[in-house]
Amino acid sequence: MTQTMFQQTVAAIALESAPGVNQDTVCLLQIHPLAIDAGPVAINEFPFVIGRDASCNLTIHDTSISRRHSVIERTDTGFTLRDLGSTNGTYVGDQEVTQHALVAGDQIRLGNRIFKLLTSNHFESQYHEAVYSMMTRDGLTGVWNKRYFTESLERDLKRSQRNGRAISLAIMDIDFFKQVNDTHGHLAGDEVLIELGERIQAELRGDEIFARFGGEEFAIILNEMQLEDAIRAAERCRIAIQSRPFQTSAGPLDITISVGVAVSSDESQLATEFIQNADAALYEAKHDGRNRVSYHRPV
Repeated sequence: MTQTMFQQTVAAIALESAPGVNQDTVCLLQIHPLAIDAGPVAINEFPFVIGRDASCNLTIHDTSISRRHSVIERTDTGFTLRDLGSTNGTYVGDQEVTQHALVAGDQIRLGNRIFKLLTSNHFESQYHEAVYSMMTRDGLTGVWNKRYFTESLERDLKRSQRNGRAISLAIMDIDFFKQVNDTHGHLAGDEVLIELGERIQAELRGDEIFARFGGEEFAIILNEMQLEDAIRAAERCRIAIQSRPFQTSAGPLDITISVGVAVSSDESQLATEFIQNADAALYEAKHDGRNRVSYHRPV
């Protein structure tokens, strides 16, 4: 199935469960946590208040969201998002806002929830693209998700074996991330994940696949890269994380990562074995004290 066919099929199914939504509707689509089955939320009246209180137009039962968190208002030129004095703030993209003129595709973050604004201008195509992105990208960080990563690794590994070219894999884990969540709250933890994604992507080439592999675990496919070069790439990522504190709503936090690196060992190696080798190296990095890069030694 092609990407376009996939988008259309999944979007059509979700639209059936979204009453009041049509091509003339302005909508909010929740992209994190992932909620495709819920479909888009139609904004049919203004002002449109979002919050935890039952009187809001959109009620969200999440303690990271204030009782009356923010409001979307119609203006002569479009739509405006305004914060209502919320505890955790209202964000468009990575920027905290008190008031912001919205455009199609804007990502709105309220507490632990992230929404995408879809407008009546080319609504269906926007929705298809958003749903495909939800299926292949991590809603919080915007990097590739585990499903896309796994499919890419199987494809790239077969291609490297067919062409006789190197391929390496790096798996990284945030050190003591549970303590971040337990001490500073999940909102600060989410902010760490978002900034980590940005820092790592800034260290990579355009052809490398970087994905969120689990809760605080990320992975990189390093195509046409021998072990020594992969170790150097992983070390650059490690330094980028520890180089300066992460700015969060709980204040600056010092964050480090441990990284495990592996290179494909033979022409018949499976993706699962490849991942196990990198994961074993990651375990070694953590066992040896964390904030370091370890590598799997091919037999």
